Amino acid sequence: MAEQLRVGIAGLSRGGDFLAPLTHWEDTTVVAVCDPDPAAIERRRDQFGAAKVFEDYSEMLDSGIDTVVVATPIHLHVPQSVEALGRGIHVFSEVSAAVSLQQCEELIAAVRRSPAKYMMGENCCFMKEFSTVRCMARAGVFGEIYYAEADYVHEVGPWARPGSWPEKWLLNRRGPSYITHPLGTVLDWLDDLVATVSCMGTGAHVDPTRAADDCSIMLCRTSRGALVKIRHDLVSPRPMTHNYASLQGTLGAYEARRYPGEEHRVCLKTAETRPEAGGREWQSFSGLADDYLPDFWRDQAGVDGDQHGGSDGAVMRAFVDCVLNDTEPYIDVYRALDFTVPGLMAEVSVKQGGVPVAVPNFRSL
Repeated sequence: MAEQLRVGIAGLSRGGDFLAPLTHWEDTTVVAVCDPDPAAIERRRDQFGAAKVFEDYSEMLDSGIDTVVVATPIHLHVPQSVEALGRGIHVFSEVSAAVSLQQCEELIAAVRRSPAKYMMGENCCFMKEFSTVRCMARAGVFGEIYYAEADYVHEVGPWARPGSWPEKWLLNRRGPSYITHPLGTVLDWLDDLVATVSCMGTGAHVDPTRAADDCSIMLCRTSRGALVKIRHDLVSPRPMTHNYASLQGTLGAYEARRYPGEEHRVCLKTAETRPEAGGREWQSFSGLADDYLPDFWRDQAGVDGDQHGGSDGAVMRAFVDCVLNDTEPYIDVYRALDFTVPGLMAEVSVKQGGVPVAVPNFRSL
């Protein structure tokens, strides 16, 4: 492998957020960008410098790149990843991994055939607080974790123009159509995967012309018996609640801040209780968390870029390192589907009134 990755970026609206770290690191260089929208290219032109510009994805793949960032509309992630993998080009795919079970099968087959790496870029797993909670969970701080929950509340209706991919793939499907941010976070904490899922929705009240439920609730039973609750809401008129998640274990609990101005907090069984205050109390997360901060957050070179609190730089650094060092991707194709497929099966469940539905494990398929 070359000492410097030659990177192409497909889809500059989202993919442009990775330009800062990729153009800053000495072991990566952005040599090509691709977007059919001239306006998107112009908005980012001062960031990608001398990189070649393409409107055609296949032409960019044939331009001499060895790595591609697939940050295009959600339904293109699999066909474009498959095409790149077939050329032996490493793939960093935006979320979600796939929009159907057939696409999942196509993606698995392509990864198995290819010598190249594939990683899904679920950046919430790399956010500073969430990745620290993962280290705490793996160290046993919370004991046996038997419950976790997360929200993804993000009103996208006003900017999903008629005929756009968000309208088709997010707002005209029932159930949790964009689930990897909340579900990936808690599954990363649990080091587990979903075995069965049950989902119920409110129906469409805010905009009855679209199929999406205003709000859907997905209940997951993991392979180890934990219970996970996910709220998914892309329609309700309210401020975004993107990064709320919590867990409960036999030795304590964690809650992320839900609204601006709040603090992340923990309650640990080992802490002193105050009967006069009603028993247990929440503690500050920040002081305790310092001891469990992941290495990539201690090394600021690994989190360059200010998008999403630095997690875009962190997740991209993990991908670059796995390619250069020939190690396994942190979110490989199987883990990508662990984060994605429960949402696809929840769509089946909600259409059947919330009946439990088994979630396939693609490792055995």
